[in-house]
Amino acid sequence: MNREPSRRSSVLVLGGETDEAADVAEALRSVDAISASADDDLVTADVAVVFDADGLDAVRRRNPSCELVAFVDDPTAEPATDPLVDAIATTPADLDATLRWLDARGDPRDGPEFDRADGTLRAERDRLLALFSNIPDPAIAYDYVDGEPIVHRVNVAFEETFGYAAERVVGESVDDFIVPPTDEAEAEAADLNDRLQRGENLRREVTRETVDGPKHFILHVVPIRLDAENVSGYAIYTDVTERREREAALERQNERLDEFASIVSHDLRNPLSVAEGYVALANETGETAHLEKTADALDRMDELVSDLLSLARQGESVGETEPASIEALARDAWESVDTDGAELVVDSDVTVEANAMRTRELLENVFRNSIEHGSTGSRTESGEDVEHDQRPPNGDDDTITVRVGKAAFRGDDGATKSGFFVEDDGCGLPKEKRDRVFESGFTTEEGGTGLGLAITERIADAHGWEVRALTGESGGARFEFQTS
Repeated sequence: MNREPSRRSSVLVLGGETDEAADVAEALRSVDAISASADDDLVTADVAVVFDADGLDAVRRRNPSCELVAFVDDPTAEPATDPLVDAIATTPADLDATLRWLDARGDPRDGPEFDRADGTLRAERDRLLALFSNIPDPAIAYDYVDGEPIVHRVNVAFEETFGYAAERVVGESVDDFIVPPTDEAEAEAADLNDRLQRGENLRREVTRETVDGPKHFILHVVPIRLDAENVSGYAIYTDVTERREREAALERQNERLDEFASIVSHDLRNPLSVAEGYVALANETGETAHLEKTADALDRMDELVSDLLSLARQGESVGETEPASIEALARDAWESVDTDGAELVVDSDVTVEANAMRTRELLENVFRNSIEHGSTGSRTESGEDVEHDQRPPNGDDDTITVRVGKAAFRGDDGATKSGFFVEDDGCGLPKEKRDRVFESGFTTEEGGTGLGLAITERIADAHGWEVRALTGESGGARFEFQTS
């Protein structure tokens, strides 16, 4: 039987009940389908669709040459497992797509070497189904209906990765289940759908929602027919989340190396040049007074090296954490800092989930910043020099009071979140430079390393905390840490 390219497939739908067969035939959109009883002739049909054992028996009795599709709700039912069956469909959309696929391949019976009994097509079908089922990456077979990618088959990896059983997603748009609910993701999915329906073969990186949260995938989508409008194809999702995370970590590491290189090449070179100059003067003049200034330069270098080592140790993980008292950590940290007569006041305590050692280091750096920058110089928020009597009063100009206490925050969702603050009553942060205080190497003090607050931010980030710099009630610097 020769098949004309323009003619739609003739399909005979067989079942034990004629009414049921008629319902299935009426639901098909892509073929010329009629329903028949078990006694109807099958010789002239391109495809026979059976959905019960009686229909299968009718095919077996007449030994037809048409291809056979089992349409069943239960893929383990007898018609689906019978070796006579060429393809299986479990939903109307699945059946429609299967018939279109059979029609698109052409009729193998047109060739002289066709032998229905040899089972070649059936073996090919079994291999393809096994390949689809056993692919380690999530995969779906889809069928576009009204512009939506309707699922008509998924593999086990899809169910495990995205957390949806096959019966939950089959017959539904896959986009409704796994595309993140953002304008950007939805626009990307719409563009992808448009291009696939035009017959493009697509491979791109996408973000999809899984049982473990959003993950990155290489999405490879293959339409059944390329370079032509079509409505069916296969999509495979290869998880590249770990690779993306490694790339991001490497990028951050490179940025940190750039920071270190900048500090070593500039900040360390300056005191080294100073030390070399004074050593040369001491050798020339024999005056040991020059060596005192050399010692100051060496102390500066030692401070820079210590801060660089601390910065290098600040990874993205804090290790083990446990409930810790901010008051207790603050008092311990205060004892480790040269306070120069400053006073620590704990307004209130708060318990946070933290690594005690690294949180103590965080507090030490904030305390040093308050003591070293709060009382040195006399600046307004704009950074302009002013007289001492114009500064916000804090008692003795040379005495800094540092306060620590519990802080409350209002989240974007309106929920109240908690944390802690460190605030001093010193000269405060220049307003136009407030956003830069956590940058490595940035300092408003000539003798500062510019690394203390960078270390502070790294430790906060490692805990998953948010930190920001503000102006306190008395005009000094205030640092807030949102911990939950």
